[in-house]
Amino acid sequence: MSDSHEMSDSQTSDAGSASQNFQVDLAGLVDLLSRNLYSGPQVFVRELLQNGTDAISVRREIDPGCPACIRFEADGSTLRVIDSGIGLTQQEARAFLATIGATSKRDEFGLARTDYLGQFGIGLLSCFMVSSTITVLSRSARRADSPTVRWLGRSDGTWSVDLAEEPLPEPGTAVVLEALPGESPFAPARLRHLIADYGQYLPVQVELSVQGGPGEPLAGQRAPWELSQAASTRWCIENFGFHPFAEIELSVPEAGFEGVGYVLPSGAHPGQLLRHRVYLRRMLLSPRVTDLLPEWAYFVRVVGDSRHLRPTASRESLFDDDLLETVRESLGAQVRAWLTHLSLSDPKRFLEFITLHLEGLKALAVSDAPTRSMVAASVPFITSMGVLTLDEVLERHGAIRYVLSNSHFKAFSPVAAANGLCIVSAGYAFDDELLSQLTLDRPDADISVLDPSILLDALTPPDPDEEASLARLLILANEALSGTGVVAEIRSFDPGTVPVLFLPDADFAGQSVAESARSRSTGTWADVLSAADPFANSSAPRLVLNARAQLINELAGGSRDQLAETAVRGLYVQALMAGQHPMDAKARAWSSQIFTHLIELSLKGPQ
Repeated sequence: MSDSHEMSDSQTSDAGSASQNFQVDLAGLVDLLSRNLYSGPQVFVRELLQNGTDAISVRREIDPGCPACIRFEADGSTLRVIDSGIGLTQQEARAFLATIGATSKRDEFGLARTDYLGQFGIGLLSCFMVSSTITVLSRSARRADSPTVRWLGRSDGTWSVDLAEEPLPEPGTAVVLEALPGESPFAPARLRHLIADYGQYLPVQVELSVQGGPGEPLAGQRAPWELSQAASTRWCIENFGFHPFAEIELSVPEAGFEGVGYVLPSGAHPGQLLRHRVYLRRMLLSPRVTDLLPEWAYFVRVVGDSRHLRPTASRESLFDDDLLETVRESLGAQVRAWLTHLSLSDPKRFLEFITLHLEGLKALAVSDAPTRSMVAASVPFITSMGVLTLDEVLERHGAIRYVLSNSHFKAFSPVAAANGLCIVSAGYAFDDELLSQLTLDRPDADISVLDPSILLDALTPPDPDEEASLARLLILANEALSGTGVVAEIRSFDPGTVPVLFLPDADFAGQSVAESARSRSTGTWADVLSAADPFANSSAPRLVLNARAQLINELAGGSRDQLAETAVRGLYVQALMAGQHPMDAKARAWSSQIFTHLIELSLKGPQ
């Protein structure tokens, strides 16, 4: 007894140090694969279509004139799917149907090529989502006297194989499924929809027979990329739900890809994931592929077919490999070429596209130099001198000065326009990145963010008489703004309806951050920050008083200094709000005080 126990311990020890095989719960593995690998039970139709199509492809290699038919026969709770493919011998049935993941077995029989749609064994597992058993009857076409093999698989992971009592009349394979209790996966209407959806473009005959009735053909239709433009447009309306702005023919020979890109008429935005409808060898892979195009091409939705792209294990999405990247880049280049052609051949139509998809075009231009050139030449930008392209701005004004805030542009534009200065509004998505890249493309061109000092220099200094009459107001204005870092100046500019113009220093925000950091630092680190101060020569922001404005002259001619100071503060706060500049605590306090004062005056009534 003791010896036996010692021997057992020794064996256990040896076993623990040796390599061993995993103990696999086959029933659990079947359930895991069948219920978690696929998106839903409906994929069993696709898997059976794929297996049948592959089997017919193999048979055609030895018998090009063989029948090419896949027939679904629905009879209540029973479904038979019969194909006229190559069929299986008993040995092949054991290898393909009873071994999960054994691709080497497919090699032995010449069935592991990448140009087949599926992998017969693993795909069959999807049938366990609708049936507890799978019966496969198969007769090989390789020999005229091949017997009919019967393979029975069960969802508990067990299987058996033998010769069928009743042979199939012709070579091929029949898969028989029995619906799970309480479910109706073989309802005719549902089967009809699924078969047509997955297989309508297959180059084989696909039929559905209900209750022994005649077969209804559900395949052999022309694909969208094979249709006339009018028919392709109808397909887009019926399947994608919109009338396309334009259609782009797409082709990538390396991947055997052909398709159509439909340009959305509206409703798209950067970052939106469009779902493309992708087929592999004319079998629907998925209507929800999201990685077929570059991200910037969010305004194009694609339907297409590939002979060589690889599916993932579930065959519901594309394997992200080098070939898919090649397809993605090629399709992006074709969309870009279409845009270029449209801009040159039909400028009016191109402007319509811009109206709909300007952000997408700019997004493309950020990363693509040819598109940037096209955008600079063709895309209109809002400027203080009207709507102009960037090339037109350079040609007419010699430089591009752009403002990164739409609110700043609105505040500056009237003054800039009245004084002959062209500034570009660049406050929309991708504008900053686009202009920065354009600066690198054209190092000799004068392109930069607007420095407020340039606008200040464009304004006319007051003449001696104006300067003298406004001198006292200028002193009061600087006293009123004490502690803000803002300097009051006087200029004479149009329009006269603008009493003041606030010009922030180009680096003022960064300067404020740097000063805050220095104030919190001591010792050596403070010295480093001071020595490295990039804003040492920056000018303070300006509040420019307009000598041509009636309000400014009335304040200068008045005798109430306190009123003038309060008015200057009010005009300063108003200028900050108009340009959506940040307000510090002092400016917010002034805003509240002025508002309260106005209410008090209104309550008192006329004096």
